[in-house]
Amino acid sequence: MTGILGAASRTEGRRETRDLWCTLAGVVALALAAGAASTVAVPVNSGLGFFAVMPYSFCAGVLIVNVAFLVALRGDAAGPSRRRCMMWAAAVLVLVLFGAAAFVPDAPQGELAFRQLGIADTFSRTQALDPDIAGYLNWPGLFAPHRGQGSMRPARHRVAPALQASLLNMALQSPSRPVDDVLAPLPSANTGTAGTGTGYAARWWLLSDVHLGPSGDDPRCPGKALSDFLRHEVLADDGPQQHVAFVGDTFELVGFTEDESLARLDAILARHPEAFCALEACAARGVQLHFVCGNHDVELARPAVAARLSELLSPAEPARVRVYPWFLHVPGVLVAEHGHQHHALHRIPEVLRAADTGTDGLDLPPLAAWNADPSRSRLSRAGAVVRACLASERAERRVRALAYEQLLQAESLRLALEWVAVRDLARLSRFRTLSALPVAATRMVLAAAGRRVTGERTPAAAGRVARTLEAHGAGVAWYVSGHTHRAAESPLGSCPTRYVNTGTWSSDVRGHGPDQADRRAFPYAVVDVGCDGTTDGGLRYWRPAGA
Repeated sequence: MTGILGAASRTEGRRETRDLWCTLAGVVALALAAGAASTVAVPVNSGLGFFAVMPYSFCAGVLIVNVAFLVALRGDAAGPSRRRCMMWAAAVLVLVLFGAAAFVPDAPQGELAFRQLGIADTFSRTQALDPDIAGYLNWPGLFAPHRGQGSMRPARHRVAPALQASLLNMALQSPSRPVDDVLAPLPSANTGTAGTGTGYAARWWLLSDVHLGPSGDDPRCPGKALSDFLRHEVLADDGPQQHVAFVGDTFELVGFTEDESLARLDAILARHPEAFCALEACAARGVQLHFVCGNHDVELARPAVAARLSELLSPAEPARVRVYPWFLHVPGVLVAEHGHQHHALHRIPEVLRAADTGTDGLDLPPLAAWNADPSRSRLSRAGAVVRACLASERAERRVRALAYEQLLQAESLRLALEWVAVRDLARLSRFRTLSALPVAATRMVLAAAGRRVTGERTPAAAGRVARTLEAHGAGVAWYVSGHTHRAAESPLGSCPTRYVNTGTWSSDVRGHGPDQADRRAFPYAVVDVGCDGTTDGGLRYWRPAGA
């Protein structure tokens, strides 16, 4: 190898097309590997570690840089490529193989450094590997199982990046527990998803994406349908405890100042008087109303706007109306969030600031930046997207700062959920430009070609949320979301939590289901909680009388 690299000096003075292509291949390989690694969520509970969960783009990057390296070594009749070109390809290969773990931290780099120091100190003192430490010494760190033991178990260390050492150190490993010895899942309170039960202690009705706006021109008439549903289903039910939860995008209320938001909320309720009267009747009857904010009604989290909504719907008892800037948590029963926080182009990293100081200081997410002013040129809008991506990257770093952790602690008290679990959920999905922009570009190309991505798979984020809650001893029977406009219900693999997407009540129905074939079918979810804590329910479709 040294001789070959030395022979490269014969071509040092030449700049060939082949050298440029090999250099460019290294850049592409590095970008693919970094983007792929940034999509991996920790902990990785697999015997093959990162390699078992890496997207195909990572393998493509490794293949590209290897091919480029071979082409550079082969050269032509005059000799191999320039030395700088070959050294660049070799450096990229080392970075891809050994540096991938650096793109998948679950904590700030300073905290990671302390973890590494603590583990190294333990090894030096004990002269053996503690089987309770989830760090394994093998090559190259891609194959290291990242077993998160949970912050609630202080006797164990929770290690993110695996320790990297030579193959010789593998012989020093002491006997340890099997790789797939993970924490036992919590017993599920879910007793099935058959019809709604009787004799329940509490009933939850959940729906999302109603998209009530001041124009009221949706041909599906979601405001009228909502009024009929509340009167014929919720108000007709004489159960002991009734809850109606709107899981985001209830109103078209985004991108306004506080005064504009208040005026727009008044205009929306005035434009849909039947829905407004039905909601007011529910609150008067003792039904608890819950509003989870989505990407279309983020302004609802403003303290003044939330207070106005409570005042309008339940003037006698404003506490009957509650607004959640992020998600709703019912211990042991369900977690309901809109879902846009797991969609990079809609994600607002510092979402809790909306309920603290309003949204005026929050940067627009990339997709909102693109749609903010359609009258501008495409180049100008693309520049706004780039600036939004940089702002989102900065916001992701601020989420890990002390100031935002104080907001997380306050939110944990309101949610009745330990703050460490809330912190881990806040860091569960992270905006990364390298992984977000290629996906966005692909969707834009498909949309320009008249095609829409309509995959029916359960979002990976749903499983990550459920497993994170279980790891902190706060498992729930149901995970409910919206955002995709595709009504669906499915299990979450081996996780006892069941996933429900409540679809949409607007005309923008997507995916397969009764609401796609019959626009008079409106999806919702129902969860009954028994006196013994068990739950029953699932996805349902409601049709107005005579439809």
